[in-house]
Amino acid sequence: MQDLFAALLSWFEIFRTPPLSGVLITLVSMGVTLTSNLAMKRFTDVRRLKRYQTEIKQYQDMVKQAKKSQDEKLARKIRRRKAYIDRIQKEMLGARCKPLLMFFIPFMMIFYLLSGFFSVGGVQQIVAVIPFNFHKLMPWAVGLIGYPTAGGFGLYYVWFYMLVGFGLGQILQRAMGVSMT
Repeated sequence: MQDLFAALLSWFEIFRTPPLSGVLITLVSMGVTLTSNLAMKRFTDVRRLKRYQTEIKQYQDMVKQAKKSQDEKLARKIRRRKAYIDRIQKEMLGARCKPLLMFFIPFMMIFYLLSGFFSVGGVQQIVAVIPFNFHKLMPWAVGLIGYPTAGGFGLYYVWFYMLVGFGLGQILQRAMGVSMT
């Protein structure tokens, strides 16, 4: 059993450095995002949440219009609807957090394990290189999110995971129909 574990660990060593580290992080991020979106689709009424979102947007537009026009009749209508809008916003928050609470600890464990995998002796390692000189645009980023390399700017695990997660998250949410925008 120990030999199998050692062989598995030695095989995973190829994923410790770019470009395969970036591929692994992208695949893990996609898996986490897909799981989260499937849970959202399964445990929430997405159509109702979208309807609520539309009502909230209409309410916010009415508030803007009332501020511009100083219309007292519209202001009364807004005050009457405020309690309802607050209630559906609270309901939306609860509905969107329910799936998150189920998967939060497993997702954090995955994140923690990968964070340890991509650091050597407590020092973060470069996992991906973006092909432009980011450090010239933002010199304060050197050491915080990565450092310059021959091919561009190398990112640490946490920052690359966030970059991929936010980018893929929006795309996958729209593709799966769970996006609220």
